[in-house]
Amino acid sequence: MKSQFSRVLRNKLSCIGILAIVLIPCIEIIQLLSYEKVYLAEAFFLSGSTIGHVTQIILLWFLPLYLLVICSDDPIQDKKTGVRDIWISKLGKKKYFFVKLKTSFIVSFSVIFLALTINFLINSLFFDMAGFSSASNYDGVSGEAFLKKQVESPYLSIFLFSLTTSFFAGLIGAAGTCFSMLTYDKKITYPVTFAFWYILISNKGSVMYLLQPFAEYGLETLTPIFITSTLAFLVLYILTYLHEVKINEI
Repeated sequence: MKSQFSRVLRNKLSCIGILAIVLIPCIEIIQLLSYEKVYLAEAFFLSGSTIGHVTQIILLWFLPLYLLVICSDDPIQDKKTGVRDIWISKLGKKKYFFVKLKTSFIVSFSVIFLALTINFLINSLFFDMAGFSSASNYDGVSGEAFLKKQVESPYLSIFLFSLTTSFFAGLIGAAGTCFSMLTYDKKITYPVTFAFWYILISNKGSVMYLLQPFAEYGLETLTPIFITSTLAFLVLYILTYLHEVKINEI
């Protein structure tokens, strides 16, 4: 597994993808600095305080494509170069599958968590950490109780939502690896992975609700979204496992 991580770091295209993910959240700081008064918790990337949410769209909507470039499409390259057969002869199909899946999840999770951490640390240099909107400002809104708890502990909320965002980045990164194994064709894998993600973020119970702190959605809305979305990923992993390990011949 160490060799898989080293492979990511040695790949120039992967490094460019990582750099893009780290820099995009930092770009909106320029816009936030032009606002009259913004507190640190509100300036955090996932809070989505800028007009138009352009940087959030650029990063989160197209997240699968960045992750495919970084590591999720590695099985396609393995197949093209013949390395896949060598790995399978050493590890077996089952272990090869899980190594690729775990590598993709861990790398995707780590890159997003790193980007969000850097964004928070840079924001802390420019924005007031002490203040935040009063919890009383949210009386009567949907999900009021959960929202008030977030406002009362904003930095704990930021940490938990960062973990959730990183978790779903890991899931979609691993999903990209699954589609790579199912098709072994970049022309199919990239649009299919994006379409899979787009379905999850564009429907009524959007995954995006799980990624934004201080929004009006309560646990009664977020919990079913978390469960159904996670199950959708698990079904994909199981189907890919059955196809690659139980059915396909080397």
